[in-house]
Amino acid sequence: MTPTRASSFRTVDAPRPTLASRSETLRWEGAAWVLVGAAWVLSAWPGLLVDWDGEPIAVAAGSALAALFVLWHALVHGTPLGRVGDRVLRMRPGRRRKSRTHIRATVVLDTVTIGGSGVLWCVAAGEFGWSEAVTGGLAQVAAGVAFLVWGALHVPAVRRVRGTAADAPVVSRRVLGAGPMTVAPATPAQAAALDAADARCRRLRMGRLQRWVLNPPMRALACSGVLAHHAVLETTGRTTGRRRRTVVGVRRDLDSVVWLVAEHGSRAAYVRNLSADPNVRVHLRGRWIPGVAALLPDDDVQARLGAFPTHHARTLRRFATTPATVRIDLTRTAS
Repeated sequence: MTPTRASSFRTVDAPRPTLASRSETLRWEGAAWVLVGAAWVLSAWPGLLVDWDGEPIAVAAGSALAALFVLWHALVHGTPLGRVGDRVLRMRPGRRRKSRTHIRATVVLDTVTIGGSGVLWCVAAGEFGWSEAVTGGLAQVAAGVAFLVWGALHVPAVRRVRGTAADAPVVSRRVLGAGPMTVAPATPAQAAALDAADARCRRLRMGRLQRWVLNPPMRALACSGVLAHHAVLETTGRTTGRRRRTVVGVRRDLDSVVWLVAEHGSRAAYVRNLSADPNVRVHLRGRWIPGVAALLPDDDVQARLGAFPTHHARTLRRFATTPATVRIDLTRTAS
């Protein structure tokens, strides 16, 4: 009888007591940011080690800085607003795992280094009588408030991750706050949960970049005809009934059919709109052309992308999560 092959998750990435979990690491990092923020705020608070005015301004600036960082985190990492630790990196083959003790020690060292730098700066400012402009007490308190807020946001993150399938072992981490932690899924359930979270983060990241950064200028360029192989697709909002316009890469076939590939398939907002109401308009060659759109889930997406320009196909393959083909028949309406 041929012995069954052991699962790679069990033999290679089996959970061990020496590895920290995501929830543990998030808890340590949250506590670290709270301690750093408290150290910076207390050491730079007016009248303790340095003198300056404007405490309310500093607290307001710190709160605004924290809000901007959360927005940046949501835009770059693709996580929902306020959700910490949703994005992780997978461990590359051959890399050495860091133990729980090693990770905890690096968190403590980062905390002492970052927190202590602010304290020592204010001690030196008081000792040598530096001016307010050099001391920067207002800026340090603002940064400390932002650190406190960021540390507090780790509390719901720990509760969300703890006890779930996504609470995978953490095998490495970067300097405090420098990016997502590196994990090695120990079970197929953890791998599936992390894959789903990663797809969701990529989908949100691309959606936000397209909506707030790329779409406005690209819409103007596509309408003016500057962007080749691109068009503006107008759908009807499935809940609001309002017109929604999205720039899409297209391939026109026989002047009566337009093909496009939705990188997120049925999860894309404009695909959900056209599924609810297939009547659309496409801006081509300087004019709006009505048509009827349909999602083709059984179409061979990779073969379809072969007919698109190489750079567009390469970009879509890189960022797509669940690509699907959409066909638009022009100059007619739905029955």
